[in-house]
Amino acid sequence: MIIEDGRVVASTQIGELGALLSIYAPDVASRASAGQFVHVRPGTGWDPLLRRPYSFCRIDRRGGEVELIVKPLGPGGEWIATRHVGETLDLLGPLGTAFVVRRDTKNLLLVAGGTGIAPMRVIAEQEAARRSVTLVMGGRSVAYLWPSDRLPASVEYVATTDDGSFGIKGRVTDVMPDLLGWADQLLACGPWPMLAAIGRMRDDAARGPVVPGRQALIDAQIAVEQHMGCAMGVCRACVIVTANGNARVCREGPVFALGDVAFEAGEPATVGLT
Repeated sequence: MIIEDGRVVASTQIGELGALLSIYAPDVASRASAGQFVHVRPGTGWDPLLRRPYSFCRIDRRGGEVELIVKPLGPGGEWIATRHVGETLDLLGPLGTAFVVRRDTKNLLLVAGGTGIAPMRVIAEQEAARRSVTLVMGGRSVAYLWPSDRLPASVEYVATTDDGSFGIKGRVTDVMPDLLGWADQLLACGPWPMLAAIGRMRDDAARGPVVPGRQALIDAQIAVEQHMGCAMGVCRACVIVTANGNARVCREGPVFALGDVAFEAGEPATVGLT
């Protein structure tokens, strides 16, 4: 974990997902992994006080760059999202746990919702040349989907929208059953309700007969999205309930085994929105 002044080298608006910031930060890039995040200072003064966590959306170790999706939420998020090329951002990271893709995985299923696309895109770019990768992404409408031209050409991209404006009308869980029989491994990141729905699919699979895709669900890994205070494990503002007791998303997560998260305990509280 380091503190580094990253220089913004590009900024692109990605529909309603937010601003995609390309940041030259070679020290952070050299240590970052898919699923981890960086804590960004939202200004040059003390107001807003709390840093903002953003998952890596791209990691270019050779070029020394990382990409972050930044939604302009509150004055802090808006300040970060509107940084111009040449300006710097105070980065603390990389922080948290990372996804692990098994060596024996041949068919990798990635599931994303909203800004949960960030680590899924990193994995898609890293794994597309090694194994078959299918990415399922859901959004409210086409404006909330990741552009297909920003994925490796070999990645199969399945999109769902709540309003049917693009792809399949419905939720990611509507299309997952047809893909689970193909998948050797499942990784997911997105809003709490989406992850909870996948968790219920896992519970049903664990109680049911052995069917294709059952093991991929049972062994699935997820990254939990959560607002944080310190991101150092001290303030405990990002605690969720797991099979092993309370866990800090910033330290024990954000990547957890799907079966370990107690979704029935409720969605975690959020802090640092303003």
